[in-house]
Amino acid sequence: MFNITDLSGKIVEVDLTTQRVEITEGEEELYRSFLGGRGLSQFLLSKNVKPGVSPLDSQNVLLLGAGLLVGTTVPGAVRLSVDTKNLFSNGIGSANAGGEFARALKSAGIGIIMVTGKAGKPVYIAITDGEVAIRDATSLWGKIVSETDDIIRAELGKKARVLCIGPAGENLVRGACVIIDKARAAAKCGVGAVMGSKRLKAVAILGSGTIKVADPKGFLAVSRRAWRKVLKSKVLEGMNEHGTLSTVAMKNAIGGVPFRHYQDGYMDPSRINKIAKLSFKEYERRRFSAIGCPLKCRAVYEIREGPYAGTVGEAMEANTIQDFGYKLDISYPPAIIKANVLCNEYGIDMDTAAESIAWAYECYEKGILHEKDTNGLRLTWGNHEALITLIEQIAYRRGFGDILAEGVKKAAEIVGRGSEELAMTMKGQDLYETMRMPKGYGLGAALATRGGGHCSGSPLTEFSLGEISPETAEEIYGVSTAGDPATYEGKGKLVAFHERLHAVLNSLGICFFSTVSQSSDLITWGDLAELVSAATGWAIDENDLMDIGERVHTLERSFNAIHGGFDRENDYPPERFFKEPIKSGPYKGEILDRAKFDGMLTENYALHGWNVDGLPKEESLARLKLIMLS
Repeated sequence: MFNITDLSGKIVEVDLTTQRVEITEGEEELYRSFLGGRGLSQFLLSKNVKPGVSPLDSQNVLLLGAGLLVGTTVPGAVRLSVDTKNLFSNGIGSANAGGEFARALKSAGIGIIMVTGKAGKPVYIAITDGEVAIRDATSLWGKIVSETDDIIRAELGKKARVLCIGPAGENLVRGACVIIDKARAAAKCGVGAVMGSKRLKAVAILGSGTIKVADPKGFLAVSRRAWRKVLKSKVLEGMNEHGTLSTVAMKNAIGGVPFRHYQDGYMDPSRINKIAKLSFKEYERRRFSAIGCPLKCRAVYEIREGPYAGTVGEAMEANTIQDFGYKLDISYPPAIIKANVLCNEYGIDMDTAAESIAWAYECYEKGILHEKDTNGLRLTWGNHEALITLIEQIAYRRGFGDILAEGVKKAAEIVGRGSEELAMTMKGQDLYETMRMPKGYGLGAALATRGGGHCSGSPLTEFSLGEISPETAEEIYGVSTAGDPATYEGKGKLVAFHERLHAVLNSLGICFFSTVSQSSDLITWGDLAELVSAATGWAIDENDLMDIGERVHTLERSFNAIHGGFDRENDYPPERFFKEPIKSGPYKGEILDRAKFDGMLTENYALHGWNVDGLPKEESLARLKLIMLS
């Protein structure tokens, strides 16, 4: 008889204080309710962390969760969820990354690792096919990410997959992240600092097992159909050629970029050409995909000339260009590549670093900061030398970087002088997303339970520039306006669709670029339900999956209310987006209308079964079978 643990993997609990390791099989009912990955990790976070526990306290937990379908033949089923209490908000923290670690974890027979306590000295966890060891990492402490990865793989074998922190996590930089395979970042929420607070340098996996499913023949048939969909999709060509860099010009065309720290939403196209996708092609040396993923979104870049010659690294994304190009008005590709590589090596979330640095640049422009504040750095727009210096200073908490290492909200509180009004945050976390345009995209970032971030519910359909017809939009998303970036109509419903979808995808471990989150011709709710049913043997339809997504999302919303005191007031974007319109481009004059934004909030809340303050109603918690800690 099929055992769900054959698919889901066991739960490994490691107490670093006592050095105790406990391995259990998860209850099947938990997997039916939360699937795995983010969903089950968020349940375990709620169950094990009491209100009042600080994110850097030893009583906080750090969860590494491979999605339920990771390791199977589903296209894009490669994702790992990293969950903990959020260092910026005290609410939920959740980050997600690709690479090969999640597949290795499942191959070792493990679905989730829950780390508790705090080691007396630096350690790393080594797992070989379910055998767990806690090893001394004193010699690794202080190493950058690539060195750490190389040393551990030399010890365990080249096939080992490594997840680790860099100096930023060790130094408790608020925006520190966790890095997989030297370049795949599980960013946001300070997960790297939480890992550093536990003196946990790395987790390494060697797995040789295979994943079993309930109906191998049926599962393979559904999986092949999903592959055909992805391979035929119109988005595949652009992604395979340029990765997410293919979206950069598209975002600019609808006023959706943070030019000069959100002072505008548009950049002159003649200048964009210097940092557009083709500008980076001359530095690209190899493009590839993760095992089991059809999208070649990964690439290696090398700089051979100029001040950054010798720089080699991976994982340039659309975020990278927006963070270090648009936000800082830098149009020199080698500097953007260098900044990206440094963030990977030091283990820094580039979105957080870029927001803090861009805030400092604007403060400098407005005379709030001077060279005596910045240790002599001239923070003028386009100054990439200052950018590179500040990234290093942040990682090691040196000079002015020690202030920026606190994240922009606390940095502004330290500096004062009116700089607080320029700090762009959501729920205390540094913001990457522009929020005047598109409307639904901004709403999704505002509502994100982890505090900002478009990967929780922001619809990408609005970037289609009219390619999605109202009829197709209505059929797939239930909202005819899904492709219209400027309208508020139906966007609360559209975001609710994506909030449920992203919760399910992160719990299954599937990259959303393979699904209707990215394009209407990709994997649908119905496809996902067939895949889960064939994999598990459960009779699950798309409505059941939507309920699971709703359960995960509502659990997170409730955790935020209990631990962070969040309600409707915490869902409003920074005042800049309500007061300062886009200054140029086709959408010049666009601004966020407060009354209409309120309407989107109310629509979204009602669809989730929340009250007007954005708090889940008791009947909604009962319907979703959620037992909340009080």
